[in-house]
Amino acid sequence: MKPTISTLIGFAVLVAPVDAATTVTEQITWQETYAVDTTEPRLVINNIWGGIQVRTGAVGQISVSAVELRSAPDQERFDRSRENLLINIDADAYGASFRVGDPNEQRARIENCRGCRLDVQFEAVVPPGTIVDVGTVMAGRVDVRDVAGTVTASNVNGPVDVDGIQECESIESVNGKINVGFSRSPAQNCNIETVNGDITLDVPAGTGMDVTLDLFNGEVVSELMAGPLDLAATVEQTTENGHRQYRIQKLTGLRLGAGGPIYSISSINGDVLIQKHQ
Repeated sequence: MKPTISTLIGFAVLVAPVDAATTVTEQITWQETYAVDTTEPRLVINNIWGGIQVRTGAVGQISVSAVELRSAPDQERFDRSRENLLINIDADAYGASFRVGDPNEQRARIENCRGCRLDVQFEAVVPPGTIVDVGTVMAGRVDVRDVAGTVTASNVNGPVDVDGIQECESIESVNGKINVGFSRSPAQNCNIETVNGDITLDVPAGTGMDVTLDLFNGEVVSELMAGPLDLAATVEQTTENGHRQYRIQKLTGLRLGAGGPIYSISSINGDVLIQKHQ
């Protein structure tokens, strides 16, 4: 399971700054190819420091290259980082996953290596129908292009750029812009969320979708014909000090064209642009 953004934020604050003058570093580059035997293989990359790039290539194989930069404040902790900060790889005929120091499993061990880092720049080439699920925390961007399978992408401190895709499930960033571009009109629901950053949705002319909007500081501009979408209010009941409380929320909605899949878009500080694909 991919760590949630809140989990990744909690992990990121464990890392202490290091003195560059005494830092021990090592850089290596590697590339591997994994055979897959399905029309919809799955690629999962959970990174911490560094970016992720995904492109389409030949059917029947997933090719991944990476530049690893390992660093630590001194030699002792550098040696320790080889056991505590790893890339966990799991591959079979149905796909491949790469998890860098999974915070759900390695938090205690990373605590014993304060100041250690493993920056990884991933580049993956996948079959066109691959289901992509990728995310990073800091020091990099997430860049996915021309994938026909459903895309899930996230970043904590950096942008997410997804273009030429057919479907998305979830696109998230905490501090960074989100750009999502489609090669055809999407047919399934998707959630797009950022805290600080603009959201751009690039769709073909004639696309129909129902958009729910939860914005705090920002405006919405659409190049496609849009009308209001009537949304039911939601009521949340809580109990505090023995007293019931009810929180009532009604989101704003837009219907593009004749309507269609539901796109839930939310941002605290950022604008939303829905533009026609050129």
